[in-house]
Amino acid sequence: MPLKSLSPLYGKKVLLLTHSGADVDSFSSAAAIHFSLNGKSKTIIGVPGHLNLPSKAFAERIGVEYKIDPSLANFDAVLCLDFNKAAMLGTMKSAFDSFEGEKFLIDHHVPEKERLAPEKNSLQGKEAISTTELVYSLLKKSRIKIPKKALECIAAGIVTDSAGFLVADHKTFSIMAEVMKAAGIPYGSLVSLFSVEKDFSQKIASLKAARRCRIYKSRESIFVSSDVGAFEADSAAALVRIGADVAFCGYAEKGRIRVSGRVNNSWLREKKFDLASDVFNRLKGFFEGEGGGHAGAAGFNGNGDNIAPVLEKCIALAHEFNSKNLKDAELKEYP
Repeated sequence: MPLKSLSPLYGKKVLLLTHSGADVDSFSSAAAIHFSLNGKSKTIIGVPGHLNLPSKAFAERIGVEYKIDPSLANFDAVLCLDFNKAAMLGTMKSAFDSFEGEKFLIDHHVPEKERLAPEKNSLQGKEAISTTELVYSLLKKSRIKIPKKALECIAAGIVTDSAGFLVADHKTFSIMAEVMKAAGIPYGSLVSLFSVEKDFSQKIASLKAARRCRIYKSRESIFVSSDVGAFEADSAAALVRIGADVAFCGYAEKGRIRVSGRVNNSWLREKKFDLASDVFNRLKGFFEGEGGGHAGAAGFNGNGDNIAPVLEKCIALAHEFNSKNLKDAELKEYP
């Protein structure tokens, strides 16, 4: 039976663990539980590596502390939030693997064969738009008062992981209305908690991505790829905004490769495409590394010195999906 409430954490010292480079959904899931279990458990938020910029801004504005790469010593339990692969812990993976205390998991990605926690300690709901939705359901089932700050965290996770409600359904809006009413916060004030202006480097990265991109026609769809030096996720999103149906951006540096993909939401719904399972999870069959994410936003981290073949394989796998059952479907690159 899956995890039914947060009561198994009561009276324990618990590390609330995000994935590496934590986004708002992962971090705010941890923060919502941290605020809500005050007095019932001793909780500390742990972040492997770093927070992304919106998460860092959110942490500062909502006033919650966290530790980067904390030691797992002296914790009774670790609760994994918004990830289901140990590889997403970066340099903390080995420490997590050897942790002998209880392990728990709350996540909304497609379940993996790898299990980070026993089923009785896990809540996985791939139908949920965000992990904070699952956290909210557990908090309600735990019959504890949810503080205003925790409600703001839940709402922030929903907004960011739904891409501003572009991939939301009626359940998401129902939960959001309930949470915002209880929190008593206007939507504009909520968004201001995690909004950050793009700095000069981010803007340059997106513009370079457009200048360097390779453009392909797959049936009537437009796929693009670009070798960028940084901000690969922002760059891929920018290429989708200016016309790509599917965009892949990445780089190789010091023996490591990173690729991010983004998909136009209307194309995603029409094709029933899943960027994580149709492209990035399959990449590890060709390159050393791990991929994962969501249907419309996903990535791959691996080893290598040349990003070109990785980007080419991303395009090929997307074309394979788009042209299935069509023997003569051509992938054409525009000069």
